[in-house]
Amino acid sequence: MFWIFQPVAQRRLECAVTLATTLFIYNDLGYDWNSFASLFLLPDIAILTYFVTGPKIGGLAYNMAHCFVFPIVLGLYGYVFQDTVLQQLALIWLAHCAFDRTIGWGLKFDDSFCNTDMGVRSMPIKIKQLA
Repeated sequence: MFWIFQPVAQRRLECAVTLATTLFIYNDLGYDWNSFASLFLLPDIAILTYFVTGPKIGGLAYNMAHCFVFPIVLGLYGYVFQDTVLQQLALIWLAHCAFDRTIGWGLKFDDSFCNTDMGVRSMPIKIKQLA
């Protein structure tokens, strides 16, 4: 069977198209690329909750920060109320989420940072709970 017919490969491809679309729209609207670069990794702050709380709460925080629903709703709100700052933030946020899934990092299960809906990943370092 061709790899493209595998569900995870198809989801990665969908996310690559989503990423390309958000970048196209971002550029077409003339938003600042310095802002994009400085805010692109902001959703990954949620990873810090793994260090403090462990995989259950850490996974929930990560998933909330990486769920497509929230940036899409924010973008729609910005569009309806003509708030270009919210539109810009939504595009950056959505691009980040799509990028993560394109490279194979998905939403987390509550047992491990590396156990995701996109498959099990390996980490070069072990994330340990501080609490």
